[in-house]
Amino acid sequence: MELETARLLLRPWKDEDAEELYRYAKDPRVGPAAGWPPHTSVENSMEIIHEVLSDPETYAVILKETGKPVGSAGIHT
Repeated sequence: MELETARLLLRPWKDEDAEELYRYAKDPRVGPAAGWPPHTSVENSMEIIHEVLSDPETYAVILKETGKPVGSAGIHT
């Protein structure tokens, strides 16, 4: 499923997102505030996409202007 606003697209994570995910997830100010350790490599980000971010109702938040992920959102009950 995809959800769309004027500026954002929420869609399932893709393998191609690993490099951009690593770009911000390696920052030690990002992960610990969200409850996870900083990513150590693009391969580590790929593992996270496969093992964590592939859960149902977990979405990559894509900035339409760039087409790149800027975050993640999950809808959980």
